[in-house]
Amino acid sequence: MPSYRMHLPVGALRPGTSPVQVEEQAVLALGSRHHVERTDLEAPVLGARRVGRLVLRFQVEETSRSAEDEQARAALAAVIEHVESSWASIAPDESLLLTCGTGGRFRPIPLG
Repeated sequence: MPSYRMHLPVGALRPGTSPVQVEEQAVLALGSRHHVERTDLEAPVLGARRVGRLVLRFQVEETSRSAEDEQARAALAAVIEHVESSWASIAPDESLLLTCGTGGRFRPIPLG
């Protein structure tokens, strides 16, 4: 099964929301569609500033590369919609990343 990673830049948290809750809700939204393999936090320097991102690694059903990528894009959209509805903003947009792993290497997937 193909393995994907979504790198979600977490912006402002809603009042009373903790970073742990954002992670739990993202996993809940993604887990309703696909098997979640792993979660992680990263803070890469992008541009001139450090950006906190939640990384979710997940599998999609094996079909064709284009169909698998589309499943991953739909999963990303569902997670963003769920998290932004009540928990936190996903921002900045330019820090959002979706990748697919094959042979231990992950390639970027176009978002649009």
